[in-house]
Parts: sequence; structure tokens; C-alpha cells
Amino acid sequence: MKKSIKHSTLFIALSLMLFAQACVEADDLVTPNVAAPVLILLQGTAFSPTSSVSVSSKTFELDKTNILDHNLGIDSIPVANLALDVYVANTRKVASLTTDTEGIADLVISWADLGVDVPKSGTQVRLEFAGTHKSIAFRKYHTVRVQ
Repeated sequence: MKKSIKHSTLFIALSLMLFAQACVEADDLVTPNVAAPVLILLQGTAFSPTSSVSVSSKTFELDKTNILDHNLGIDSIPVANLALDVYVANTRKVASLTTDTEGIADLVISWADLGVDVPKSGTQVRLEFAGTHKSIAFRKYHTVRVQ
């Protein structure tokens, strides 16, 4: 009898603790989830070991004012004079670019500048294109590899 009372008491205590935890109000996210202010399209992924790495970027701001009108839709507006920094390994800045009037910025860099002294087939480097537009920071990742 005493054993069943102990088990019942323990079960009720655990149930109350779980119920109390389920009712705790959650705080907001530690880092807010903010949509990127621009759309960056990157081209160029595989390059020979003897050539330089050439990645072309096109940067657009999306105007969503007509999103509900299927005849007009979303408009892509090129972002001119946008400063982009290119990083390797999150912290090592390897280039600074500025978009032209069409929103285009081209990165041309050697494998050695990306930290690959002896490029071998299959070697990959993750690039990070970072910048700020309308006071909102953004980052776009892109991987290049040796053919």
C-alpha cells in the first residue's frame, strides 16, 4: 500500500512539474529573424587549378508592392553602389566590391588569395558576400571548387 502511495505521489508531482513547464511563456528569439533586404544571385562555382576564381554577383532589391496582382507581380530593382565584402572562414576579408548601376559586381581572385596554396581537384572554399542595405546587414554564402 505504501509503495503504491509513493508511486502515485511521485507521478502526480512529475505531472505537475511538466504542466508548470508547459505554461512558461517563452521569451523572444535571442537573434531576431530578419528577411534579407536584397537578393544576391551568384554565378561561377567550378574553376581549373591554373585559372583564377571568377564569381559574378547581381544584387536586386525586391519591390513587393504589387505582389497580389498577378499581372504585375514582384519587381526586381538593381541595387547600385552597394559595398560588398567577401570573406573566407567567416573572418578573413579577401576582397571589397561595389556594385555598378546594373547591380553587378565581379570577384576575380587567385586560389592563393583564397588560402589554397596548391589547388587540387575537389578542394572547396566557402565564400561569404556581406554588406548592409537600408541599415540591415546581410550575408550570402557561395562555394567555389577546383575542377
